[in-house]
Amino acid sequence: MTPTPSNNALLNELSRRRLLKAVGFGAVGVAGASALSACSGGNGDSDGVTRFAGVFDFDLDSQTRNVHVEDGALLMNSVYRDLFLCSGAFYNWGAHEWDYLLLEGHEWDGDDLIVSLRSGLKWSDGTDLNADDMVRSYAMRVLEAPSWGTGFPQVQDLEKLDDLSVRLGFEDPFPNIELSILKHRIVSKTTYADFGEQALELVNGGVRQGDDDHLEWNAEFIEFNPDEIVCSGPYKFDRAQMTDARITLVRNEDGYRGTEVNFDEVVVHKGDNRQSALLVQQGEVDYSTLAPSAADQQAFQGVDGFRWIEHPGYDGCGLMFNYAAKPELKDVRVRKALAYVLDGDQIGQVARGEAYGRVTHYAGLADIQAEEVFSAEELEDFETFDQDIDKATELLEEAGWTKEDGKWYLPDGDEASFEVIGVSGWGDFELTATQVEEAWNSFGIKTEARNVPEDNPWGIWAAGDFEVAVRHWGNPELPDYWGAFQMNFLAENAGTEDSPGQSFDLKVESPSQGEVDLEELVDTARRAESEEDQKEAVRVMAIVFNELLPRIPIWTYKYLAPAIEGVRVQAFDDDHPAAQNDIYEDNPIILALIQGDLTPNEG
Repeated sequence: MTPTPSNNALLNELSRRRLLKAVGFGAVGVAGASALSACSGGNGDSDGVTRFAGVFDFDLDSQTRNVHVEDGALLMNSVYRDLFLCSGAFYNWGAHEWDYLLLEGHEWDGDDLIVSLRSGLKWSDGTDLNADDMVRSYAMRVLEAPSWGTGFPQVQDLEKLDDLSVRLGFEDPFPNIELSILKHRIVSKTTYADFGEQALELVNGGVRQGDDDHLEWNAEFIEFNPDEIVCSGPYKFDRAQMTDARITLVRNEDGYRGTEVNFDEVVVHKGDNRQSALLVQQGEVDYSTLAPSAADQQAFQGVDGFRWIEHPGYDGCGLMFNYAAKPELKDVRVRKALAYVLDGDQIGQVARGEAYGRVTHYAGLADIQAEEVFSAEELEDFETFDQDIDKATELLEEAGWTKEDGKWYLPDGDEASFEVIGVSGWGDFELTATQVEEAWNSFGIKTEARNVPEDNPWGIWAAGDFEVAVRHWGNPELPDYWGAFQMNFLAENAGTEDSPGQSFDLKVESPSQGEVDLEELVDTARRAESEEDQKEAVRVMAIVFNELLPRIPIWTYKYLAPAIEGVRVQAFDDDHPAAQNDIYEDNPIILALIQGDLTPNEG
């Protein structure tokens, strides 16, 4: 993780990126195919049990059952987590409103947030799910929340109001600060009894992450590994059906919607990207969120019942600059020239196959959001950066660069050169880096691509140990528009001696907006009381991003999830309230399963 991260999206990025390795199908071999076939889930015709089948690369031995830590806990980095440990609610990105799951609702009373549970909920161990579970779960999260986060770090105190309601006190709350709280997964008070009670006392006593009392509490908590996961959702773990090859979740009739879901069991096969592709080709998996390579995407077309389910992307892949390491990048003409050299469509196609989207507006927001903030006529004024070698040449010459014998030279006479870093094991990042290398070299700018280890690229980015880095732009986890600009401007930009990151000056001069303090604008877009003021700050940041291009968006994530209809699942409905949400935040297929909108095949 980044030593000085700047937003909540970074919390889950390690596990999410591991899901997005773009590996080739290659030759798994007959032996591999036989092994995977042996653990197939079946469609339930022979025993009358209806099953939904998925795939995820779990590890029974190494992964903890301490689900409150999420990262590293069994299946908690998968989309299947909602099946056994439900969120309180999910935010509908399309309609900009809440849909409640475990929660009955929420309301603000001044600076106090009142959160209420549904009545009659139970845990899989038969105990009541009530406000005691909620207030203790919230307290543990407050205690663990880093100060730079949004929501839980701003909670001042917690109080149980009655058996179903909890009050969270804030100081100077701002719009949508409750997002992470309403989405939080409540855990069992029985499992976390001592930890939850201690956390509540510490939080109300003013203790926060990093304090001595927290460190003492945390030293014991991170070693905590209960024997089983007590579940709140419509499914629970069946120990008798947990092997290294697959996990079977069985109906939890005491859980939320446990009697209303249409499948008796959910089978999760073990498999990485390559193995998941083989399972899809064999018809053993109904739906997968693991990233298929371009070769896999072609092979799926011959599978009976195969279809793509497309999920939108709110972030993408591009280039982040280190302005201290390469001062020539401070000239906006240089940045734009480097962008004009690149063919985003070609790079996206090679890196992601069909699972990419082209960048149209270069607003720092995903196009889907830019089109919500600006009119079509306004977006026509945005500069686009489709490949234009002549334009790139013109801009560099204006910036004082010269080209001799096919090589570009800086104004001081030194040969221009860049090192571009990708990340080992992140196939789409690796392929993007090598294609940037090829394009810039062909244009006459000496460029070398290399990959840094996947265990901690965030540390490398934050430390500024790069010249140009393949990096995300936009934000897939914060539905509020300001999240994209916190990512673009503030992530890896602490400006400290230990964490200089991009070394990008946040006080800029915009051709149309004049002097702008981007950090101040991010805060305005986040905290302003009126939606009009929030949106105006976002509009200014998007315009400035387009004018100054502080990082280069190359392609946008488009998530193509392979699915099979007519085997175990009758059909998949594209029209779900969460259809516009990020695939890994609020997965519409899993939510449809929970809500009884996904039905077994009757054939």
